[in-house]
Amino acid sequence: MVKLICFVKRNPALSIDEFHRHWREDHARKILANPAARRYLVRYEQNHRLGRDYERGGDFDGVAIQWFRSARDFFAMISDPGYQAEVGPDERELLDLDGTIFLLTDAEETMLPPPSEV
Repeated sequence: MVKLICFVKRNPALSIDEFHRHWREDHARKILANPAARRYLVRYEQNHRLGRDYERGGDFDGVAIQWFRSARDFFAMISDPGYQAEVGPDERELLDLDGTIFLLTDAEETMLPPPSEV
């Protein structure tokens, strides 16, 4: 299992509220409806920044985590013509792609189990 972890930075043309609504509703819907994403994604998480956390400053608006069976599956999804046509334009509308950080990682190494496992 590999994960794509994205430190998400919004397109500066969008307000904070516009960004979070679009990401949560429109963008998520496009990913979930896309055949390539349905084929290759194992799990998709959105972690939205708390409104009060913006007071601290900083560049990022949230973290997206996508799980794949392999790095090959990730690259297959993003190179799929249907994904590029349907999701790509929305990513360019939603995100500051130059300011967003994309990181492929191995599966997590759990150092402290979640409360339900203690």
